[in-house]
Amino acid sequence: MNILLVAINAKYIHSNPAVFSLKSCTGKYESYVNIMEFTINQQSSYILSEIYKKNPDVIAFSCYIWNRNIIENIIYDLHKILPDTDIWAGGPEVSYNASEIIQKWKLRGVMTGPGEGVFARLVSSYVEGHSDNLPVILDGNIICRLALDEIPFWYQDLTDFEHRIIYYESSRGCPFSCSYCLSSIDKNMDFRSVWRVCQELDFFLNQKVPQVKFVDRTFNCRKSHALPILRHILENDNKVTNFHFEIAADLLDDDYFELFEQFRPGAVQLEIGVQSTCPETIREIDRVTDFKKISNAVKRISSYQNIHVHLDLIAGLPFEDLLTFQTSFNDVYSLYPEQLQLGFLKVLKGSNMELRSIKYELQYTYLPPYEVLSTKWLSYEDICRLKQIEEVLEIYYNSGQFRNTLNYLNSFFDTPYSMYECLASWYEEHHLFGIQSSRVRKYEILLEFGIHHIEAETEIFYGDYSLELCSKILYEYITYDLYLRENMKNRPSFIPSLENRKNDIRDILYGESESHILFPELADCNYRELTKILHVEIFEAIFDQPAAVIFYYEMRDPLTNNCVVMNVPLHGD
Repeated sequence: MNILLVAINAKYIHSNPAVFSLKSCTGKYESYVNIMEFTINQQSSYILSEIYKKNPDVIAFSCYIWNRNIIENIIYDLHKILPDTDIWAGGPEVSYNASEIIQKWKLRGVMTGPGEGVFARLVSSYVEGHSDNLPVILDGNIICRLALDEIPFWYQDLTDFEHRIIYYESSRGCPFSCSYCLSSIDKNMDFRSVWRVCQELDFFLNQKVPQVKFVDRTFNCRKSHALPILRHILENDNKVTNFHFEIAADLLDDDYFELFEQFRPGAVQLEIGVQSTCPETIREIDRVTDFKKISNAVKRISSYQNIHVHLDLIAGLPFEDLLTFQTSFNDVYSLYPEQLQLGFLKVLKGSNMELRSIKYELQYTYLPPYEVLSTKWLSYEDICRLKQIEEVLEIYYNSGQFRNTLNYLNSFFDTPYSMYECLASWYEEHHLFGIQSSRVRKYEILLEFGIHHIEAETEIFYGDYSLELCSKILYEYITYDLYLRENMKNRPSFIPSLENRKNDIRDILYGESESHILFPELADCNYRELTKILHVEIFEAIFDQPAAVIFYYEMRDPLTNNCVVMNVPLHGD
């Protein structure tokens, strides 16, 4: 008996914890189960042929919004080339209308609810020859719901997870009732024992995996669970592994903050769903959050300068028009997280949001991911505009490569939203959307945009700064940001030459080769060697006084990925 579990992930770096969890619970029948993982970027024909080569008796697909379409197409063809193979499906994309899916896809059946118990029954039935007695719908809530502590730890061999994100589940379910989320439907909460979690995290720490991403919906919903796990990570830090948690920031208290302050930079990253700062919207989506508390928590965590903070917004929620969304955007942007994700409402089948879609005049895509097209408050044109803003936000803010330049440009706009709106307009006017620009070209585009915006208002002076000086500052910030990330072999043409500063640069590097005061770790390097390791730029306008900045690329900030810099005042200027 050959039973095949198939996962089709969004990216190669992703894995599918569901299929590994299912297999781990099959006990003495585990040898009959094989796992195949693909990505949505692979050709359907390739996936089809690889499945065919395995000659499976049973195939079970793990279905989500990102892979539903490709799975449906593959199943239709599998019936033609493997007519005697039983095909099952499971996951959120087939659970809300299982009977309809069974008929449409000609499936042997669908597994709904928690899958570990029902999959174990499915496997045992096939191996023991009792598969004819299986119902077409196997409901994990009715047949067998395993507690998290009953599910084995399946990461015994990390060979298949090299260069991929490790996903880990310490709790299942969510105590909240957000109307757009399927987790709000099932109110069951389950927690893996803290001692077991810590023991399993030690395995990752000992293996020095780059990242462990907790899939818990709200990691800190139970303090007695979350706090000791965080404390264990802190006390056993291996100086390599990063742990990602999705949390509710308004539930944090001093005990959490005391721990967060002690973490090694880069050891922890926190994802916080703000979604909206409009009170009416928050109430309507059955969400209970306090943005003031969230704001204070984020500011406090950011002040430690050791934790990557990721904040989420959702466009297309009820009672949020373009104006109120701008307010939400500006509110969240003002917290300056390491990443600000501007997402768009997904009207998931079976969610309360879908049930209220007529009330909200919600229009959304027919095919997954069921993304919003318009609402009573946002037109399709508004959505398209926000999509453009999302794209430039991803390019310029979330890349982290332009932070100083953006902070400077922001001072010329009424709000952060208006800056990104203008930048999106610039992209559209110059036909830049849809073009894969190089990294250097992106700096050049931002420079062109900034210069145009500054020079467009020729009659305006910004305080004591003339327009000429403003332009010079912009050039310098672009240069500074560029060299923070990359030691350019060839100087970009749009950056002013330093030909007249060659002597200054030579003297600075020569002095360092003699004293090694700034970089004692490079004490064995002579002048010529330092010229290859360090890069020097001269800045006359962006600091309190003219200065040389030495960029050292062999050391980088774990949060920003920027190189280490040293400022050397130029007293003679």
